[in-house]
Amino acid sequence: MNMTEVIANVTLTKVCSIRADEDSTEKKTIVLKVKFDGVTLASVFDKAMSGTVIAWANGVGRPKFDTFKHGQTVEIQFSAPAAKAQIDPEVAMVMKLQTMTLDEQKVYLAEMIKKAAKI
Repeated sequence: MNMTEVIANVTLTKVCSIRADEDSTEKKTIVLKVKFDGVTLASVFDKAMSGTVIAWANGVGRPKFDTFKHGQTVEIQFSAPAAKAQIDPEVAMVMKLQTMTLDEQKVYLAEMIKKAAKI
């Protein structure tokens, strides 16, 4: 595959939710159309891999840190992060809380405390 090949006339759509700021309770759903026109395959794959790399480093990789050698190559399957959790649960919780307002965080955490007490 030629990673320097330039993409032309490709548009992908994704639905996302946004707020005016992190304290806002009002949300809007937006359909985002991303045009991939005039970019190389390498730039698209680099961006696609960044989430996988972060999830692996913060999830599976971190506990095995002492077993790795500097410069070592570790091979993983791209679909693996989507198939099972590859991120530290605490990191996932913080990331989830960062998308909420302070009031939403309080409600959510109160619910989690109730659920934890039932276990």
